[in-house]
Amino acid sequence: MININELLENNPIWLVDIGASGGLDQRWENFTSALKTILFEPDPREYEILKSKGREDSIILNCALSDAMKEIEFYLCKQQQVSSLFLPNFDFLNKFPDAERFEVLKTIKIKTDTLDNQLNKNNIVEIDFIKIDTQGNEYSILNGSVNSLRNVVGLEVEVLFAPLYKGQPFFSDIDKYIRSNGFELFDIKRYYWRRIGEYNYSRQKGQLAFGDALYFKNPEQVVLIKDITKEKIIRSICIYMIYGYLELANILSNIATREGILTTEIHDVIGLIIAKFRTKNAILNFPVKWRIRNILQNMKNIFCNTCWYSGTDRYLGNP
Repeated sequence: MININELLENNPIWLVDIGASGGLDQRWENFTSALKTILFEPDPREYEILKSKGREDSIILNCALSDAMKEIEFYLCKQQQVSSLFLPNFDFLNKFPDAERFEVLKTIKIKTDTLDNQLNKNNIVEIDFIKIDTQGNEYSILNGSVNSLRNVVGLEVEVLFAPLYKGQPFFSDIDKYIRSNGFELFDIKRYYWRRIGEYNYSRQKGQLAFGDALYFKNPEQVVLIKDITKEKIIRSICIYMIYGYLELANILSNIATREGILTTEIHDVIGLIIAKFRTKNAILNFPVKWRIRNILQNMKNIFCNTCWYSGTDRYLGNP
């Protein structure tokens, strides 16, 4: 039977990763090798690491994105992953352990550009998915991605619920903007922080601090993308599958076939691949798996009484 890489032969998924510190999420490479990645990382420390470890088919750019071309200050923090265009808000952070990781070691001047401009400069015509993790600058980046968002199928965006940085946008700002561009919210992986002196109460949630939000255009919207092609439909189906939304993949395949975008032959091949994934997931997600997992997690909470930080949601999307 045909596999995913054969289905995507000469039709790779185009993925933009903005704030690419740590490299590409393993879920993508676990699914297929048919990827073209564009990685943006403004922190010069992490940029050099990404260059040394980057895939051959990756474009790695030491560029900060925003809503316009301008020069701004970038705060390099003690822990590289929390560096930001926004100044850390220690009035809030000092209420929680390990606030020193936000200590600003150096402030540098950097020039920003928009995603739309950067894609044009690098002759990238169309992208399929955008991941943004920039410690508060997500809203400005989205505002500079108006043209890119028209053909994008999905977004994974870090969203802030608590005031980690001074002047940052919040989830409500970002959610409103993304929805106005035709996307729907499908999931949020939430992270909670417990205050100093309170994390011994390990079975209780702390304050919701931030999360990773997953947005998609629904199948009915995808087929309405201007000049939609069978290649774009196939990539979109695969993106749904990467995040475990097999029903969306199946619905899009059915609609695209009815509209004459996919042939019945391709539709049948996609159906077999989706069925194979359903069988695999059914085996991995046996009936009492999650009940057992919750029991074990509660046992861990009982014995791990020094943990102040917890992500309550194990997965973004479906496993």
